[in-house]
Amino acid sequence: MTTMAARILHISIERDWREVYAFMADHEKMPLWASGLSSGLERDGDEWIAPGPLGNARVRFAPDNALGVVDHLVTLENGAKVHNALRVVPNGDGAEVMFTLLKQTDMSDEQFAADAAWVEKDLAALKTILETGDEKQKTGEDMAMTGNDRRIDYIEFNVADIAASTAFYGSAFGWTFTDYGPEYCEFADGRLTGGFTTLGSVRSGGPLVIIYADDLEGALARVEGAGGKILKPIFAFPGGRRFHFADPDGYELAVWSKQ
Repeated sequence: MTTMAARILHISIERDWREVYAFMADHEKMPLWASGLSSGLERDGDEWIAPGPLGNARVRFAPDNALGVVDHLVTLENGAKVHNALRVVPNGDGAEVMFTLLKQTDMSDEQFAADAAWVEKDLAALKTILETGDEKQKTGEDMAMTGNDRRIDYIEFNVADIAASTAFYGSAFGWTFTDYGPEYCEFADGRLTGGFTTLGSVRSGGPLVIIYADDLEGALARVEGAGGKILKPIFAFPGGRRFHFADPDGYELAVWSKQ
C-alpha cells in the first residue's frame, strides 16, 4: 500500500460554522470562491457538470450532513478521478475550513506547491466573501443571467513542451493545471482558463484567443458578415464545437460553444 504526500490547508473564518457550511454546501455558489469552477456548475441528476472547452468535468458532492463535510469527487473528461476532502469545523464562535491536498503521482514539487498556493487563494476568497457578507450579493442565478455569450472565454498556447510550460507558469504565476492526455493541458489563473497544446506548431504572435458563443452558427454568420475570414469551419471536439477565423488585421481567433 502506498500513500501520497499531503498538506492540510486551512483558514479561520469569523462566521458561525453552520453558516459557513451552508454557504459552501450550496453548490451553485461554489464558483464564487472556487476559481477552478469559475465557468459555473450545472446540475445533472445527482452530479454537477463543470463545462469547459476541453470537456466536462463531473462533480459528485457529499450528501448534506450535520458534520461540516463538503467532500467532492471530480471525474475529468479522460476518466481520471480526484477526491477533494473539504471540511468545516467549529473554531470558538467561528469556523475553521480545511482542505486536504494530495500530491498526485505525476506531479512535480513545483506543481504541488503551485496547487497549494491556489487552494490558499481560494480559501482566502471564501473568507472574504463570508466575513463581508458578499455571498448575498450574487447568487448562482444572477451568474447565469450575466452569461458568457460573445465574451473572451479561453486562451490557447501552442507549445513545444507541456511539462516545461506548466513548470514555468506554475512557478512564475501560481497557475494550476489539469492534464487531458499527453497533448493537452488546461491551466487556470484564477480568472480565466486556457490550454497548452502540442497539436499545433509553435507560432509567434501570441496565443489563440477563444470567444464563447451561445449560438455558434449565428456567431459564424456575424463574423463573415463583418468581413472576417473563416480559417476552420465549425468542427466538434470533446467539449463542444468551435470554428477559427481571421480578423481584418489577420489575427486568428476562435469561437466555441458547448451547444
